[in-house]
Amino acid sequence: MARQEDLHLVPLPKETTGRKLYTSSTVLKKGSILYPRCQGSQSSSFQLPPGGVPVTKDIAMSLRTLLFGGCIYLGNQEWMKSTFTFREPGSVFGYGLVAVKNNSKAVIMCVQAYILKNLLFNNKDVSQESSRDRDPLRPYKEKQQQTLGLAITDIIWKAIEGNSRCTVCLPGEQAYLERDLTYTPDGLTEKLNLFEFDRREDLLCFVTKYLYVFQQGIGHGVMLLLYSVILSRGIARVQEDLNEEYSELLTPGCEASQSLVTLFLTGRATPYLHNGVVNTLNENNEVKEQVGLMSRGEIGLLKHNRNDERSKELGSRLKTPSFPIWVTCADNHYGVLFNPRRDLIRDHRAEHRFDLHYYNGCPSQVDSTVLTLDTRFNKSQNEYRMPALEKIIITKWQGAKVSWNETEPYI
Repeated sequence: MARQEDLHLVPLPKETTGRKLYTSSTVLKKGSILYPRCQGSQSSSFQLPPGGVPVTKDIAMSLRTLLFGGCIYLGNQEWMKSTFTFREPGSVFGYGLVAVKNNSKAVIMCVQAYILKNLLFNNKDVSQESSRDRDPLRPYKEKQQQTLGLAITDIIWKAIEGNSRCTVCLPGEQAYLERDLTYTPDGLTEKLNLFEFDRREDLLCFVTKYLYVFQQGIGHGVMLLLYSVILSRGIARVQEDLNEEYSELLTPGCEASQSLVTLFLTGRATPYLHNGVVNTLNENNEVKEQVGLMSRGEIGLLKHNRNDERSKELGSRLKTPSFPIWVTCADNHYGVLFNPRRDLIRDHRAEHRFDLHYYNGCPSQVDSTVLTLDTRFNKSQNEYRMPALEKIIITKWQGAKVSWNETEPYI
């Protein structure tokens, strides 16, 4: 982590804000330790740090339009009220975030996948951990906070591909935009302050210090991360990623689109799931490029939607990620499959018989779900009566026999 006395902010580029901005330094006491405040902190106790730049009308309207399709009507309140809350520390689901609201669940499960990556595969010496933190799937509060900060940092930093800076959005008390014929205040977007970083260490230090803002029960944690990722990628580049096929990152039903999920998993908001670039002809017989996945992802994606032909195009760069962690989507129900042993994706022999843990963020999930897969016989199966999660699994492990180990199938 960067030394706090070295932590600095850099100005937003002119093309982003439309005006000259000046470098500001974050005021941190030398030698102080950064710990997030408790999740119950109220927004009134939040002191906005110096160095941020107030959101402009152009940026606010672009963010609202990119997500909700316009600025006159208020966005979906499920998104506005969603935050990042952990299950009970040290419990069987101590690693898990709560995902009560279905619309924002896709984003929360993407963050969940990065939390698991940092819990299971951070390459730290286990002997240095306290005795109560030896089980990575039963973290206590300090470890929960640490891995959430790392997950948010991973996602924001991944989005800057090709850029030199990333952006973190924090809300202030003051609204910088007023109601008019083109903009209706939503209580968040017009209060944003933008902080930019050009070093990952500085980003992690800043996110860790203000992590509680993403976790406040009355806050806007999911939306703050959404805005931060979009601005880190760049509004124009997100629009370019959509390839004129889509204009918004949410569906008409205000659910996360495929583009939003791939933005969080890969740093690019592509709606395409195939490997590489595919050339197609449009209605005018003009060649049009469809840019899919250009590299292997850290986190994978497994998907099965009956009414989505594009899900059948899912390529190996998401099916076989660097870490054995997959965000799953079965008919728009999201969850996470994972294995705590990294050799599952390093040695094909490890895939003969193995376990997969499944977590979906619902508070009603009280017992751990561990599925056992056996791929040695590769028998054809009748998918008609197959549970939805098994349909997802066989898109990668064809012919696998799945045992729910006396757990009732669900998604």
